[in-house]
Amino acid sequence: MKRLAIRRLPTLFTGRPARGIVNRLMRERGPMSDAALAFPLATAAIAPLRAKAESRGSGDFSPLWSGQNASGCKEISAARLTLELAAGLNP
Repeated sequence: MKRLAIRRLPTLFTGRPARGIVNRLMRERGPMSDAALAFPLATAAIAPLRAKAESRGSGDFSPLWSGQNASGCKEISAARLTLELAAGLNP
C-alpha cells in the first residue's frame, strides 16, 4: 500500500504556511522557501507550472493540502472508499 509523503508547512503555493503533502516543488525548493513570493502573489507566480503539470495528470506543482493526520491516510480507489463509507451507514 502506498503511503503519502510526510506533510510540511509550505509557503510556496500561497506565500503563507499551510499544511501540504510533499511534492516535487517542495522537495526541490524546500517547503519554507525564501523564493516564495508574499501572499497573494505566490499563487499567481506558480500558476503556469501548476497548469502545465496538471494538464499532464501530475501534482508536482499543485498544492496538496492536508490536515494534521496525513500520515494516517492510505491510497484506495474511489469505489472502495464508497463501499467502506456505505458499509458504515448500516447498523
